[in-house]
Amino acid sequence: MKSLQRLLPIPYLLLLVLATVSPLHADGGAVLLTGEVQLKIADAFMEEGEYYRAVTEYKKFLILFPDSLKADYASFVIAMAYFKGEEYGAAARSFLALREKYPESSYAIQAGYFEGISRWKMKNCDRARVALETLVEQHPDSEYAPRSLLAICLAALDEGKPEVGRQALNRFLNRYPGHPGEESVREAAAQIGRYQELPEKSPVLAGVMSAILPGSGYIYAEHYGDGITAFLINGLFIAGTITAIHQENYAVAGIVGGVGVPFYLGNIYGSANAAKKWNLAVRNEILQKIHSTLAPLL
Repeated sequence: MKSLQRLLPIPYLLLLVLATVSPLHADGGAVLLTGEVQLKIADAFMEEGEYYRAVTEYKKFLILFPDSLKADYASFVIAMAYFKGEEYGAAARSFLALREKYPESSYAIQAGYFEGISRWKMKNCDRARVALETLVEQHPDSEYAPRSLLAICLAALDEGKPEVGRQALNRFLNRYPGHPGEESVREAAAQIGRYQELPEKSPVLAGVMSAILPGSGYIYAEHYGDGITAFLINGLFIAGTITAIHQENYAVAGIVGGVGVPFYLGNIYGSANAAKKWNLAVRNEILQKIHSTLAPLL
């Protein structure tokens, strides 16, 4: 939890102030808090970013006032405290529990959305998609339905499923014409089209090229410095080995050649890896653009 160790007395000062204006009652020497005061204490912690303490106070409220009309609110803010504290597993479970216990709550739809986002943050994209798709189909007119489609798209891209992401954006455009984010969504859809049509560098071809001419696979993968270095190093070992053979100094030829073999094999493997890195870098650049385009709409 963020700020777990930082001690802020503000909620407790609030309690002392409230005690002077009588929302507290004495009964047999015990001090009993009203539900309103307990929620104000919890809300104060929440506003201060003291999420751990906020959860504790909201849970205390639910224990002391289980039949309160604000029980669903307390349950929702507990889940949001976990979410803001980046405890996504606890957040997802709490959002789900709220929807199951208070299906008619005004917070149920929002809880479904944040459950999906929490599961996406956990890299559990399948369950995230289920939660978000459920919201889209059951509450298409909710403000969280178009946002859920965008989250489905981004989760699909994280899974390496650009077609699923593109379909989610198309559904957004078809279902919500005139949405304020329509232009950004169209831009992201175009970026996904580019992503799907990107050329690739073949790792196999890069390796074969460097096997024939050391360094050439690196050049193919646009790692020019590595290519020149590999060419020079392997060229020196090959030249030294050939020179030693011509001089009939076979022992030296064997030593030089033996030392050069790992550099030659490394040149082949490195070229193939360079091609993979090129592919990844190009795709990551487009993915970052899509994320930066859609993230403000979530």
